[in-house]
Amino acid sequence: MGGAMVMNTTDDNATAPVVPLLVASNLVVASLLVSSLPFLWRLGGTVLCCAIWLAAYCGGSGDYPTGCVLTIQACTALYLLWMTNPIRDFRHERDYTAPDELPFLRRVHWALCIMNNPRGVGWNYQVANVPPPPSESRWYFVRRRLRRAFYYYMLLDLIQCYEHQHPLFSLRGTGGPSVTSQGYLLRPVDVFARVASVAFELAMQHALFAAAMVTLGLSLPRDWPDIYGRWSDAYTVRRFWGRSYHQMLRRVTASTGKLVCRVLSLRSGSWASSYTQLYVGFAVSGLIHCGGDFMVNRKLVGVSFPFFISQAVAITVEDAAIGAAHRARLRLPAGLVHLIGYIWVFIWMNISCPWYIDWSLREGVIDVDRVPFSLISLVSSGTNAGAVFFYAILFSMKS
Repeated sequence: MGGAMVMNTTDDNATAPVVPLLVASNLVVASLLVSSLPFLWRLGGTVLCCAIWLAAYCGGSGDYPTGCVLTIQACTALYLLWMTNPIRDFRHERDYTAPDELPFLRRVHWALCIMNNPRGVGWNYQVANVPPPPSESRWYFVRRRLRRAFYYYMLLDLIQCYEHQHPLFSLRGTGGPSVTSQGYLLRPVDVFARVASVAFELAMQHALFAAAMVTLGLSLPRDWPDIYGRWSDAYTVRRFWGRSYHQMLRRVTASTGKLVCRVLSLRSGSWASSYTQLYVGFAVSGLIHCGGDFMVNRKLVGVSFPFFISQAVAITVEDAAIGAAHRARLRLPAGLVHLIGYIWVFIWMNISCPWYIDWSLREGVIDVDRVPFSLISLVSSGTNAGAVFFYAILFSMKS
């Protein structure tokens, strides 16, 4: 379902107290997952975790991404503690010993691996539409991921240079104009700059972390499929969220949707079940991002929610249009269908993304410093042509 489209603030000190609290909550949850404790003890442990998360929210005020991460961790913990039984239900492809037969510390490590593998790569709970696992050798994989990280670094540098020159993104906390005020030509560029910078930053971090883990021998290349699917598959809004964009929230959103369907006794595969899961999934994604709202300002809780629930509405309209075309036996070439779909997704994202971006501009929740130093500024030395030439060469390096 929807992924974390996060934004940064400029207060670097806001996240300092959160890290030890986040680590502590992870260790408590992992210990609870691998211990056969009575109900009241497990409930008490959950209450303790809630207290830790609340302390982290209070200590990390001002940072949107941290608020989202905390909510994701809380939702993941509640799902694993109360909606499933990992020791019984989950297995990794390299689990040569049953987890309940492992020593306690190894069981805790096993549980931490589950908690921090939201796509379930290598596990029997792998979410749908994860890109295929890499089959490269160890060092070829590392080189390729490092080159990819550098490629995303360059893209972030380009966006950063653009945003530094754009007055819209420099009006920090001044209640500046909406991104829709930039006109029909510049508006898509500004929307792309804000949304793509988040996607590229996540992809860069994923590539660097994958290279580090494989270099250290802590995981194998096949444990690290690409964070995104093929963007050419994004010719519907449903496919954009379900196939092209990453599936980091799918475990929590899908499991909650299925739980609601079971509670309502909705038949699996029915229209009611399908759309209940759709709306519940995006609602959960929206609520997760409300954690970021809360971290920025207690009064802003809920401002991110309309964007995410609107995606479910758009998919419903989209499905109705596709269904009507099928019933009318409308036959069009596949290439034309895809072109119409790309145009529709482009238009919809330019309509809906400002609902997510504008409040951050008004509140000053923006960070145009995506990279620690700019290669463009270093190479160009005031000459744009030099930077363009340099980046044209570097782009050819992507594999």
